[in-house]
Formats: sequence, C-alpha cells, structure tokens
Amino acid sequence: MRRARPGARPGSRVIAEPWLYLGPALLWFVVFSVFPLAYTINMSLRDWGSAGHPFIGLAHYAELIGDRALYHSLHTTALFALGAISLSFVLGFAIALLLASEDLWFRTFFRSVLILPYVISDIVVGISFRLMFHPILGVINYVLGTRGWDWFGSPTLALPSIILVVVWHLTPFFAIILLAGLLSLPKEPYEAARIDGAGSWRLFRHLTLPMMRPVCQVVLLMGVIDVIKVFGIVFTTTQGGPARLTEVVGMYMFRTGFLFYRFDYAAAMAVGVVIAMAILAVLAMRALSERSRAGLAPGGAEV
Repeated sequence: MRRARPGARPGSRVIAEPWLYLGPALLWFVVFSVFPLAYTINMSLRDWGSAGHPFIGLAHYAELIGDRALYHSLHTTALFALGAISLSFVLGFAIALLLASEDLWFRTFFRSVLILPYVISDIVVGISFRLMFHPILGVINYVLGTRGWDWFGSPTLALPSIILVVVWHLTPFFAIILLAGLLSLPKEPYEAARIDGAGSWRLFRHLTLPMMRPVCQVVLLMGVIDVIKVFGIVFTTTQGGPARLTEVVGMYMFRTGFLFYRFDYAAAMAVGVVIAMAILAVLAMRALSERSRAGLAPGGAEV
C-alpha cells in the first residue's frame, strides 16, 4: 500500500484535480473574453487621440447621450431585430413542427442538413446574397422577373432585403433548438387529450405552446443577442447604406472606430451595448425563472 508523503493533505489532490481539467478552458476564457473586455473598458475611459492616452473618466459615455447618429443606429437595429427575430421564430417553429412529425419521410436527412445555413460564415452569406441580389447579373431578379431592381441600393428595399438574408441565416438555429424542445415533450398529455377528442389546433394551443414557453423564451433571448451584434452581413451587403438607412449599431461602431479613428468612443459604445445586452439577459432569465416557479406551484400550471 502506497503511503502519503509526510505533511501532504489527503484532500489536496482531490481539490486540485478538477482545476487541472478546467485550466485550458479558463485560460481561453480569460485571454479571449475577460482581457478584451477589460481592455475595451480601459480604452473607453481614456482619450486615445492625445499623447499618453490621458484618463478622462466617463466623458465618452456622457457624449453617447447626445449622439443622434447613435440613436438612429439603435432605431435601425430595433426595426431590424424585430423583423428578423419575428420571421425567424415563426418559420423556425413551423419547420420544427414539420420535422417533429413522425409521418415525414426522410426526416433524419432533413434534420441533418437543416443546420447548414447557420454554420456558414456571415461574410460568405453576405457576399453570396450580394451577388444573387445584383440588379443586372443577380439570379433573384432573373427568377422573379424584376430585372434592374437594386435590392441593397434602394432606400425602401435595403433594410427588408437584409432582414430576409438574416432570416435565411438564423431560421435553422431557431428550428434546431425548437425541434429539440418538441422532441423532449412528454407524450402522455397528448394521448389523453386525443382520447378526449382534442384536435390538432387545440393540442398546439393548450399543450404545445404552454410546455414550449421556456424553450421559446431562451431561444428568443439567444436570437436577440445574435441579431443585435450582427455586422458581417450588413458590411458585405450595404455597408450601412444607402444614406445610413441600414446602419445598425455594430456598423456605426465600426465606422466610428476604423473610419474616423475614434477608438475610445467606439469602445464606449461597445461597453454600452454589452451592458444593455447583459441587463436584457438578466431580465429575461428572471422572468423565465418566475414563470417556471409559477408553473410548478399548486394551481399554477396552465391547461
């Protein structure tokens, strides 16, 4: 029997061993998440246009309050997010319901290829749709018979066109998560409801939707975060034009930092967006937990 070294505590190895497994992940998190965030916060509190980068405190954050261009980009981002999230969620839910059906042929194949549009890079998606929506050479105008339409250059079509591109890119993500939620639902309530004579619509309204509410809330939160930070698709299609009508907040930050070289002010905007997204996530998760507790309480379950 092997003896422990004198002075060594028996539980020290047990305590240290989990940290050895977590070490690479923690190092990755610190290097690529914590350090960039800390560096951005430090940059937002200094004047990078002066020698020595003097500390100026919250001056850039005070400037954000009166920035009309920022408000315009936030308004555009809100419209963009509302359209993209609504269409992606509805289409994703419909596709998930279709793929959850046991009567669908080749459903395993369709479930496998469903995720492909989402894993394609934003830059590749943007360039591909830029070519397809070309006013003269684009395949979209050829198929629809709308030769000469400048989808990304028209003041009325630019934002809806980008929304459609993001919907194509984001819908598979919604469908995969919602499909996993549908496949995890218990079968007994559906069997009992069918015995009582409930039809498909009543099953969906009174069983599927209430039981899928937690999954829907989580996927909507993740979708909102994904849409708010969109940049690659906008940059490769319209670059915020025409006349800044598609300039979302990510595009405005890029323009401020890399075109006007105001990295400190762009960093302040980035920190503000991170804080807003964190507050949104906390409120959404708190509402989710409260609804979950209400559903588990006596008499709180929906029928």
